[in-house]
Amino acid sequence: MDQGKTSAPRTVVVVGATSEVGAQVASVLTGQGHAVRGVARGLGVALDDAAALASAFSGADSAYVMIPFDITAPDLHRFEDEVSGRLATAIRTSGVRRVVLLSGLNAHLRMGTSLGAARMEERLEALGLDELVFLRASFFMENFARGMGFVEQAASGVFATPFRGDLPMPLIATRDVGQRAAALLGSEHFPAGRVVELHGGGYHPFEKVTEILGKAIGKAVSYHAAPFADARAGMIAGGLSASFADALGETAASFNKGERWALEAPSPDNATPTTFEAWARDFARSRGAA
Repeated sequence: MDQGKTSAPRTVVVVGATSEVGAQVASVLTGQGHAVRGVARGLGVALDDAAALASAFSGADSAYVMIPFDITAPDLHRFEDEVSGRLATAIRTSGVRRVVLLSGLNAHLRMGTSLGAARMEERLEALGLDELVFLRASFFMENFARGMGFVEQAASGVFATPFRGDLPMPLIATRDVGQRAAALLGSEHFPAGRVVELHGGGYHPFEKVTEILGKAIGKAVSYHAAPFADARAGMIAGGLSASFADALGETAASFNKGERWALEAPSPDNATPTTFEAWARDFARSRGAA
């Protein structure tokens, strides 16, 4: 979807500026001549430092915000509420009037790993901002490379998760999310609608995902939909908190029941350019280069 002409230079706060999406947002906006203020612990502005946040937001006119996952948090949703409260306070006191929130495609269901973003949507709605968009993105392709450990599991010839393997999952590349967020933040004309859905580069069942990724890295891999109790035990053994594992279990249960994650039908407006096949080839090449 074309966001139109780029606006005059803005001062934009980018939360999670060292994450994959945030780094893309910051890169695009900087390239367009906007002043970017990154929020990340590695940049000296931690999300648990209210004073540093207030300083980062002071005098800014726009912001990209997100609620990061803490996969080791003893109480995931309490952690999310604390972060969202500090961010909402920084936005309210700074006078920022244009905000793009990274949310989940299924945030309207208010459960699981999207609950923190859904609650942040409510906090931001209450601020009465002039320009506010909830950028509801689908399942990140990068999840297979990171937390789901496809390569590590592929060594055994089996990729297992608690998600059903036969239902199509909308998949999106983080670079496409970042580019859309940057387009919204830098556009002269902001959309009137509150929710912008991003379904991504196509829908694939996890069985097909496994086939595509396995072929890309040169391994024969089959998919196994694991019972949640087994998956939960494995996640906790791998260092995830029980709270995060249970939130992921709620998300998987919702998907496995076929609940409606998207409010819109797929369309050119909510599609993004990177297909999963192209992403898998890039991922395989990056591993070879490493």
